[in-house]
Amino acid sequence: MIGISLGDGKAMSRATVGKWGKNLAIRFPSEIAKAAGLTDGECVEIKTRNGEVIIRRTVPRFTVEELFRGKSPKRWRAKYAGAFDWGPDVGREMVE
Repeated sequence: MIGISLGDGKAMSRATVGKWGKNLAIRFPSEIAKAAGLTDGECVEIKTRNGEVIIRRTVPRFTVEELFRGKSPKRWRAKYAGAFDWGPDVGREMVE
């Protein structure tokens, strides 16, 4: 049996470690998943510290397309025009 908490040190529920293929698994009780905002298929990071297992949501990784979706190159250049000034563009740096 493993006690599960949300980081405040208070156990909210208990779960039993079981086998899933060759791996061990824990099924999160629905109240824990709901309180942590976890959904089916979500990626989490698992690590150990001082004999405890820590599970937390992974940092989202975005593609370049996702980061720049919704704005044209012209709008991005206008938005950040004054952010950096390294002098005039030369050679292949020149953008039409």
